[in-house]
Amino acid sequence: MPSTEEVIENTESIAFEEPASSHVFNLDGFLSPDGQSSALLILNQQILIAGVFEKLWRNYHLHVCADGGANRLYEYFEGKEESRLSFIPNYIIGDMDSIRDEVLHFYLEHGAIVVSQSWQNSTDFMKSLQLIFLHFHYPELQRMLKTNDFAHNYGIDDCHGIETMYNKERASCTMHDIDLLVLNAIDGRFDQTVHSISQLYSASKTDPYYRMYFLTATDLIMLIPTGGALIRYSKEFKANCIKNCGLLPLGGPTTINRTKGLKWDVLNWKTSIFDGKVSSNNRFSGETCCFFDVQDPIVLSIEVVLSKISSFI
Repeated sequence: MPSTEEVIENTESIAFEEPASSHVFNLDGFLSPDGQSSALLILNQQILIAGVFEKLWRNYHLHVCADGGANRLYEYFEGKEESRLSFIPNYIIGDMDSIRDEVLHFYLEHGAIVVSQSWQNSTDFMKSLQLIFLHFHYPELQRMLKTNDFAHNYGIDDCHGIETMYNKERASCTMHDIDLLVLNAIDGRFDQTVHSISQLYSASKTDPYYRMYFLTATDLIMLIPTGGALIRYSKEFKANCIKNCGLLPLGGPTTINRTKGLKWDVLNWKTSIFDGKVSSNNRFSGETCCFFDVQDPIVLSIEVVLSKISSFI
C-alpha cells in the first residue's frame, strides 16, 4: 500500500537531533566560504545587492564575469573610479558579443584575463563553470595564461578550447569542492532565468563538486539533492536574515519523502508544477537546522533580508 501523505504543523521554533545526512550546507557559510576554492560569478544583469556586494567580493577567492557580466560590474561603480580599480575580475569569458569595447579595454589594461570562446553549443554561464573548474584543477591552464597573449587567446582554441580541456581533465583528475556564488542569475529575461535554474540541475549531475548558490535582492536559491540534505544556520542568522522559503519541483513532478524543521513539515508529499501542488510560503522552524529528504533534486528558495545580511559578513 502506498504511504499516506501527511502535513505536520510545528511551532515557530523547534529543537531536534540532526538526522544523518549525505549532504550538509552551512547557510551562514555562503557569506564567508572556507578555504581557497571559492568563486564569485557575475552574469549579465544589473547588480542589485548594494551594501553586501563589496563584502562578498572580498570573501571569495576567484572572481569571474560571464561576457556582459563585465559591463554590469563596470556600471556598478559608475562615478566611483577609484573603487572600480579595486574590483578587477580574474577572468572574463564568453563569446564576447555583449561586452562593450571600453569595458573590455579597461579590464584588460588592469590585469583581467579575457578568454574568447565562440562555441554556441554552450552558454556563457556554462563556459564560466568550465573555466572555474580548470582554474582550480588544471595547472596547465595557468601556464598558458602566463603568456599574457590576449591577441592569440593565450594559445587556447577560441571556439571550444576551454570545453575540450574541461572534458579531458574532468575525466582524469581528483576533484574537490568549490563554493560558487552566482549573481544576476534570476532576473531580467525569463529564458535566461530558466537556463540558470537548469544549470542548478545539470551541474548537480556533471559537476557535483560545486556548492552553488544564486543570490538575488530577495532570495538565496539552491538545489536540494537526493540522499538527505541538512541545512545549518545560526539562531541569529535565522532570526535576522531568513523569512519564507519554498520547495519548488522545477525539474519535474517528484515526492518529498520527509522534511524536519519547517513550519509545515511533510511526509510522502507529492509535488508538481503541473498539478499546482507546490510548497511555498513555508518557513524554517528548526532552531539551528532544517532537514530534507527528496526523491529527486528540488529547488529551495529562501527569502533573505539583504539589509541584515551585511552585518553577518
